[in-house]
Amino acid sequence: MDLTSIISSLTGNNMIGEISKKFNIDNSKIIAVIKAAIPKFLAQMQRNAGTTAGASALVQALGNHAGQGMGLNIEDGMKILGKVFGNNLGSVVSGLSSQTSTTNDQVNNILASIAPNLLAILGKNHASAGGNIGNVLGSLLGGTSSSGSTGGKLLGGLLGKLIKK
Repeated sequence: MDLTSIISSLTGNNMIGEISKKFNIDNSKIIAVIKAAIPKFLAQMQRNAGTTAGASALVQALGNHAGQGMGLNIEDGMKILGKVFGNNLGSVVSGLSSQTSTTNDQVNNILASIAPNLLAILGKNHASAGGNIGNVLGSLLGGTSSSGSTGGKLLGGLLGKLIKK
């Protein structure tokens, strides 16, 4: 699994239509937010997994979501956003809003919609790979370290590649 396959899994199914219908957001804006947000999610998860407590919490969350199908669960998504981004959620939402020409509310709704599905995808990959969660996330970001610095350095390049597609 790679970054492109994660994004394809999130955008290549019925979920885009469900988000569009529920929140009255244009499909192209939803896809733009997803493409810009996934590297941020992965990099922050990798940072969080850099501590024993963070890695344990993430592995538990991935295990809880691994068997779930794709669909909208906004309440769960909001909880996930709080745990992944913590106090930085507002700045992440604002940055994605500026980057993708969407409102903060639209970004927040899209992120909450995709968060449980992202954990389901990662949970299935983690279960099948059976490795260190930091290494799984690092490999998705182009490195193998569970330290936050690797993800941070690679994030800019990944965003650049995704935006050009």
